[in-house]
Amino acid sequence: MTITALPIWLVDIVGALCMIVLSFLCIYHVRQLSRRQPRNVIWTYLLWVSYCLAGFAISRSAGHILKQLLIVSDHGAIWDVIRPYSGSINTFLLFLVASFTLFFERIWQIYNQISDDQKALTRSHRQVLELNESLEKRVAERTRALARSEKQIAQADKLASIGQLSSGIAHEINNPLGIILGYTQLLCRNEAPDSQKYEDLKIIEKHVKACKAIVEDLLNFARSSTPRQNRVDINALTEDVLTFVQRRGQPDALTIVKDYDPNVPTLLADGEKIKQVLINLLMNARHATDNRGTIIIKTLFDVTAGKIHIHVKDDGYGIEKKNMSRIFDPFFTTKSTGEGTGLGLAVSYGIIKSHGGHIEVESDPGAGSEFIVTLPVST
Repeated sequence: MTITALPIWLVDIVGALCMIVLSFLCIYHVRQLSRRQPRNVIWTYLLWVSYCLAGFAISRSAGHILKQLLIVSDHGAIWDVIRPYSGSINTFLLFLVASFTLFFERIWQIYNQISDDQKALTRSHRQVLELNESLEKRVAERTRALARSEKQIAQADKLASIGQLSSGIAHEINNPLGIILGYTQLLCRNEAPDSQKYEDLKIIEKHVKACKAIVEDLLNFARSSTPRQNRVDINALTEDVLTFVQRRGQPDALTIVKDYDPNVPTLLADGEKIKQVLINLLMNARHATDNRGTIIIKTLFDVTAGKIHIHVKDDGYGIEKKNMSRIFDPFFTTKSTGEGTGLGLAVSYGIIKSHGGHIEVESDPGAGSEFIVTLPVST
């Protein structure tokens, strides 16, 4: 009985051809992946392994096909000569695969280390950017604070110089005014109330009293007495000032909105002088609204900074930008002649500075102004 070897040959040849096709398919797919991620070292490793396996598949398949052809054609002796070379090629290709694998293991460690360093560098870069942004904000805040401090120092120097000058002028003028007022009142006693001379003397008396009021403002401005330290309830003090201002105005035409912070603590301050500041601010707000607008007065306690803020806001005609830097200057006023001396805000500024606080103003011409008084809870 004869057994044919044809099925074995067919399986051997078909298997060899399939191995070649599959190896080239592997090369194709790995090349596609390598093009998508050219920096990925895994695809580089698999590509070289695929090349070696393809070479191994070609060498082994060619060897098997040649072997079968030589055996069928009765040239088996020739295969015996070729076989060592074919085996050597296969062994060399497998050796290359093993070498690539060992080499890749080292490359993979370096790749991971580089990747970790790159991530750490990215984190550090992000942190540097955040720190730089924070530093820029701090520098901007310190620059604004420095500019504000320089402005306050210049304002304080200006007030001190003008205060000394005002004190001397006020004392020189006050005595003659007192004499004029006294003689005018004496002359009024000898005149009939319905006479023309009596009316003329009354006009003199009125204007002398106005001059004395201005001199009194000058003296108050020039005085730099230390504030009396008493426990003051800002909310209650503000309510008293509002009552006083409303009595002197037209309450039906003026709307006052109150927003008191119940957490505002008492503070050590000169209550009468703080009242003077609030009266000045509220009277200015009344004038800005022409007694027909809305005034919002609000108190706020900043726990973190340990400071009390008093906001006085109106919806009047506001302050022009060209006047913003001069509103705290003595004798500067935008009111008509006879309506103000320009000392109210200057005196208020000095009082708040003597309490360790400061006054800020925000204004939008045509939309109103807001004065913000800041006082420390403890001095």
